[in-house]
Amino acid sequence: MDGLEFAVHPYDIGLYVNSPTPLTEDLKYNLLVNTFTPAHDYNFKGDSTGIRSFRHIWLIRYSPWLCYSSYLKGPFCKYCIVFPQPDLCGRQGGFIMVPFVRYNDFHVCAKKHMSSAWHKSAEIDATNFLTSRNVFETNFACQLDSSINRIVNENRKKLYSILSTIVFCGTHDIPLHGETKTGNMQSLLAFRVEAGDVTLREHLENEAGNARDVSSQIENELIKLCVDAIREEIVSAANGSAGFSVLVGESAEISGEDHLSLGIRFVDVSGAKPQVREEFLGFAALKGATCTAKIIIEECTKYGLNLEKLCGQGYDGCSKLAGKEGGVQAKIKSRFPKATFVHCAAHTLNLVVNDLNAVPEIRNAIGSIKAILRFFHGNSSRRNLIPAVPLLGEALWTAKYKHVRFFSENFVQIFDGLRNLATTASGQTCQDAYQLYCASGTPNFLFCLVIMSNYCSKLEPVTQALQTVQLDMMKVYEHIQELLSVFRGHREKAEEHFKGILLEVQELADKLGVDLHVPKQSNLPKDSNASVPTKEEYFRQSLYIPYLNSVISWLESRFAPESKAVFGIFSLHPKEMAKIGLETLKTEMDKISELYEIENLETETVTWFEKWLGKKEEERVENGESGLLDLLQYVDQYPSIQQAILIALALPLTTCTMEKSFSTMKRIETWSKSAVVDKRTFGLCMMSAHRVKINDNKDVLLQKVIDRFGEDNRRLQFLFEK
Repeated sequence: MDGLEFAVHPYDIGLYVNSPTPLTEDLKYNLLVNTFTPAHDYNFKGDSTGIRSFRHIWLIRYSPWLCYSSYLKGPFCKYCIVFPQPDLCGRQGGFIMVPFVRYNDFHVCAKKHMSSAWHKSAEIDATNFLTSRNVFETNFACQLDSSINRIVNENRKKLYSILSTIVFCGTHDIPLHGETKTGNMQSLLAFRVEAGDVTLREHLENEAGNARDVSSQIENELIKLCVDAIREEIVSAANGSAGFSVLVGESAEISGEDHLSLGIRFVDVSGAKPQVREEFLGFAALKGATCTAKIIIEECTKYGLNLEKLCGQGYDGCSKLAGKEGGVQAKIKSRFPKATFVHCAAHTLNLVVNDLNAVPEIRNAIGSIKAILRFFHGNSSRRNLIPAVPLLGEALWTAKYKHVRFFSENFVQIFDGLRNLATTASGQTCQDAYQLYCASGTPNFLFCLVIMSNYCSKLEPVTQALQTVQLDMMKVYEHIQELLSVFRGHREKAEEHFKGILLEVQELADKLGVDLHVPKQSNLPKDSNASVPTKEEYFRQSLYIPYLNSVISWLESRFAPESKAVFGIFSLHPKEMAKIGLETLKTEMDKISELYEIENLETETVTWFEKWLGKKEEERVENGESGLLDLLQYVDQYPSIQQAILIALALPLTTCTMEKSFSTMKRIETWSKSAVVDKRTFGLCMMSAHRVKINDNKDVLLQKVIDRFGEDNRRLQFLFEK
């Protein structure tokens, strides 16, 4: 052992297997708490003599008893080694006397070991030992001098009250300071004192000014420590996952600067049940001509993310971000080849239905709606003339469809407002109102408005479903197929469905006093005897059917599974396997294995296929209706399949979570009334965005922040001496 002390970690559990001498109390403690843990990039394959090797993710899954020895090149149970059970030695083997290297049966044998009598006895001994040891270490200094214990506890209570007030402001969107000399922070501290916080009252009354910890500088430091603690938990969980995707949204001008909203999507397997998480990490300012890709990589590195696990990128699809040659996604993929770009599904659907619709009249109608709403919202007196119809949301996709519907439902009052302003107002207001009145009083506009309103009501539930965090890409395509079936059905029976549209438009036109005439056909020869189309025929052929054709065409092309190279990973779902067969499945998995460097995937794919092929029909149907997340309960013996499914679930679907963060920033800026977005603003945004996470574990978070705050030299002591 002496010759290995520089080559092997001193607390590598393999050094103490079958130890001939009893372990000391300190050594037992360090083997349990400071056990050697291999790095994420440790070469387990180099330690293995077989085809399969140990996986780092197993250390997380079977924590805290499982550990790995680089000395003996395999996994062990540290409880059973540190606290051996002599009466059961004859039945002990893998995990205790020798490393367990039969990795094909790893999960089955690990669970069997956990349920064994000797493991349970060793676990009880280890727990009791750590409990008594921790109590001793925590109280050792206090036993030497009980006054230190009392002082430290009182100091921590003082800071707890101050920190809790800051967190309350951040999670409830309350500004810490205002225009008056006494800000909200000071008022809330005074309120705590008035409510009976004696410790805080004595602290504020008796401590020197430089030891009260209520200055703006200390507030900023505490906010930063809170944000760091929140972010560290997220980053740690992401780094412990099979892979994660980066989500990026780009804001409009905020305080004179453009900003990126950064977040990640991954599957958290550390809990009792796997969970898909989309987490906001923070904002990054875009300054000058700095490359956006460089900023994203730098911010992710600064947060501590292991970019070797970056498996996906999610953006809204603008050329700057999604460009195949010079876009951000291309630059990041050149450095991290696994990072597959996925266009935001909600943004794609929005483009398909409205902004990229092939019917010019539809696009013009959307432009007119935006112009009318901007006209009324631009002036408070004009805004009072119409109901509370919000502007068309560009980021909140569900809101956009809802707002079109609101506009249609209140169009009569809006139209009357334009008509009144066009006749009674003067100057530019009169001119703008008249132009908008004329644009919105045409038969084409009325038909486009009613058509869009009718189909927006069908799109709302789909867009809401697309924003669900637990959704996977396969479910996205199922929603789109349902939407396509609706549009195709209406296209096949266009004459029948258009009658309802016509009646609705005619009723609206009668209220507005608009004549639904058929425009003159300028392309007909003067001496032509061709019959003039009826009103119903003309608008059905010129607006309704082209609208449906355009939507169907764009949905089919933009959401086609074959257009997404990474979509093959979803072939592992039983329902998809039944459709494509084994040979096609093997081809798809060969591509995925090469892209994401998943070992042994092709071999496990055959076994996975046979597993589900052997199921009864009703079992296949039942599991076929579930999503990929539900399939994780069946992959214990298929580590490569598990990794592929976890990557599939980590692929981004939408950037809605990041878009919502800009609403938080706007609220924060409204509080501060500041023209500059500073670090405090970013910190408050993080606290506001993660308010649920903070409130669920508030006491743990505050104690962790106090510990870190007390690590630096302070006027008051916040940590117990060891």
